[in-house]
Amino acid sequence: MNSALRRAAASLTLLALGGLFLAYAAVSMHFAQGGAAIHADGRWCRLHPEAWIREGNRRYYMELNAEAAAGFYRKAIAANPLLIGAWLALAESEMLSGREAEGRRALETLAPFLDRVSTWKWQELVLAHEVRDEAYFERCFNFVLRRLPHRVREASYMASSLWGGWAGAMPHVSEENRAVYLKELMRAREVEVALELWSAMTERPDGITRELRLRFSEFLLGQKRVKEARTVWEGFLEGESLGIHDGGFEGPPLGQAFGWRWSRQGDVAVERSMEAPHEGSYSLHLRFNGARNVSFGHVHQVVPVEGGKDYVLTYAQRSRNLTTDQGVALELSGSGCGGLKQRSEPLQGSSPWTRGQLSFTVPSGCEAVVLRVARKESLKLDSRIAGDYWLDSVSLKPAP
Repeated sequence: MNSALRRAAASLTLLALGGLFLAYAAVSMHFAQGGAAIHADGRWCRLHPEAWIREGNRRYYMELNAEAAAGFYRKAIAANPLLIGAWLALAESEMLSGREAEGRRALETLAPFLDRVSTWKWQELVLAHEVRDEAYFERCFNFVLRRLPHRVREASYMASSLWGGWAGAMPHVSEENRAVYLKELMRAREVEVALELWSAMTERPDGITRELRLRFSEFLLGQKRVKEARTVWEGFLEGESLGIHDGGFEGPPLGQAFGWRWSRQGDVAVERSMEAPHEGSYSLHLRFNGARNVSFGHVHQVVPVEGGKDYVLTYAQRSRNLTTDQGVALELSGSGCGGLKQRSEPLQGSSPWTRGQLSFTVPSGCEAVVLRVARKESLKLDSRIAGDYWLDSVSLKPAP
C-alpha cells in the first residue's frame, strides 16, 4: 500500500514538473517570437529578462527614448546580472541621455568581466566609438589589436574615423601593437603614415621581425618607394652587402622585395638543383620540355643600385642539349626607369660551367635594375626548345 502511494506521489510530482516545464517552454517560445507584451508587474519577464532588453531596444531605437530604455535595461539586469548585453546597452543609453557618470559606473562594474571575454570587448569598443569617448576607445582598440585579429580591420577603420584619419589614430596605438597597425597601413596603402610609424618602431627595433622587414620592403617597392625599400632591406640583410641576393641559390626564393622571384611556366621546370653546382650546394636549374616555342622570363630579381655609377655583373652558367637558335641569356633593365637594356650572349647546345660578365652604367636617377633569366621566341621552324640550363654564382658589384 505504501509503495503504491509513493509511486502515485512521484507520478504526480513528475506531472507537475512536466507542466511547469511545458508552460516555461511555451512562454519562452512566445517571447522568442516577439509576441509577449511587457506586463506591468513583470511576472513573466522575471523568467525571461531578455524580453526587457527587447523592450528597451524598442524604446531606444524605434522611439528614440534613451531614458525609458534605460529603465527596462535596469530591470533585465536586476533579474539576471549576468546579461552583459543589458549592461552595455544601459551604459550607452545613460551616456546618450547625458548621465555620463551613471554610464561609466555601469562600465566600471563590467570591466573585470569584459577583459576576460573577447566577444564582449568588441561590443565595448563599438560603444566607446558611439559615445565618442577617446580614452575609453583607445583602451578597447589596443585590446582588439592585441587579441582579436579578425576584428583588426574594422577596428582600424573605426579608429581612423574617430581620430581624423590613419595618421590621427597612430599615436593611440600602443608599442606592442605597432606591427599589427603597420600591416593595416600597408593593406590600406597609407605609405606616408606607414613610413612615419616605421621610423618610430626603429627607435626600439627589438620587436621588428625579419619577416616584417621583408614584408615592409616589398610594400615600399610596390609603391615605387625604392630608396625607402632599400633602407628597410638593408636591415633585413643584417650586415650582408647589397647587390644580388643569394646569388648561389642556397635558399628558396623569397618572392618579395629584392630577393629572387620565379613564377610558374607550364613548359619549363624551375628548381634549385644539387646536381654539380658551380660552387656551394645549389644552383638554379631550368628544364625545357620541348613542347612549345617558349618565351621565358619567369625568374628575376630587383637589385638596388645607385644612378650614374658603373657596375659589373658576373655569373657562371652551363647547359645540356639546349635546342633551337634562341638559347638562354641574362637580361638587365631599369626598374621604373629607362635607358638601360643589356643582354648576355645566349647559351645554346651543351656547355660546361663557364664564367661570364656584363658591364653597364646605371642611368642617372635610376635606383634599381631588374636582372632576368630570359629566352626569346624563335622565328625558325624548329622552334620548340628542349634541354637544360644552370645558373650559379651571380654577383653584381660597382666597377673597380
